[in-house]
Amino acid sequence: MSAPLPLGTGTGTDTDPPRRSRARDLGIDAARGLALVSMFVAHFAPAPGPGGILDLSEYLTAPLFAFLIGWGAELGRGRHGEVVAVLVRAAALVGIGLLLERTDAQIVVVLVWLGALTLLCLVLVRLPSLALLGIAVALYVLEPRLLTSTSTALRDWRFERLMAGGTADGLYPRLLELTAAGPYYRLTSMLVVACLGIVLARYAGRLVTVASLAGCGLVAAGMIGAQRAGTLDMAPYTGTPAVLTFEVVLVVAVVQAVRLAATYVPAGARPLADAGRVTLTAYTVQILVAHQWVQDREPGFRDDSWALMAAMVVGSLALGWLWPRIVRWEPWARGPVEGLERGLARGITAGIDRVRR
Repeated sequence: MSAPLPLGTGTGTDTDPPRRSRARDLGIDAARGLALVSMFVAHFAPAPGPGGILDLSEYLTAPLFAFLIGWGAELGRGRHGEVVAVLVRAAALVGIGLLLERTDAQIVVVLVWLGALTLLCLVLVRLPSLALLGIAVALYVLEPRLLTSTSTALRDWRFERLMAGGTADGLYPRLLELTAAGPYYRLTSMLVVACLGIVLARYAGRLVTVASLAGCGLVAAGMIGAQRAGTLDMAPYTGTPAVLTFEVVLVVAVVQAVRLAATYVPAGARPLADAGRVTLTAYTVQILVAHQWVQDREPGFRDDSWALMAAMVVGSLALGWLWPRIVRWEPWARGPVEGLERGLARGITAGIDRVRR
């Protein structure tokens, strides 16, 4: 693992700050690891914890993954083989996601949404920061209305198909759920945080980091206090303006806090960073374990379990630490599934280079 990048450098377009070096960012890898832990809590924790603290994972996990896709897209912009790597990554996310959806795990698989978002970020990352902020604001404003209108259209379409003796499945309902009508995940809301991820990756200096952490942290704390006082009504995945606002400020505050912590206490961030490098493998294993957990159980059995949550957290941290120490050759040192994905992307890129010569 490389040393953390110093705060105070940035990346950008022609009108943005100078591009940063291409070394790995310890803080961003640690944020990916934290996203894994948050995901396991959201999926398996049987209780909200003291003061409902664990319920924050329901607001944090998917937006954090989306934000990091945007940040990673900016860090990867302009690298040799970037387009091939993104296409292979997106195809892997969608393909694995579709396969995992066939399991009996009591988890809504998010990989198809993340794969589509990865493709969109390949285009978005080439826009200037002002355009990205404009897209984020527009989608922030439109998201609640789009969710209402598309959900109504989807419900009516399914009703008509069922009344006609057909099936409610098909490409049309899947596209609506993918883009704006999904009950849990929607590209419209994910794009808001992904665009912010791209912009903040360009302006990753210390002043912006501290200011965004302080501002977003205060707003997030205030909203948590208002919810507990009963003056603010929020429920995860609902797409209301309050929920979107809370997701944005929570994600930005968490990522900037992790980046600062990684700068000053790198040894403490490395376990999470190691786990953050095997996210796709850990996600896949999680679904397969959850599938097996509920197999042959009585109807109504739930996968909520402290033991299962702890096993997934510890297992992911152990995998992230052990794998690169056992498997030292590239690209497999990144992780089992990640190695296959990276190896395929490198092979395709090398083939294209040979043809061009």
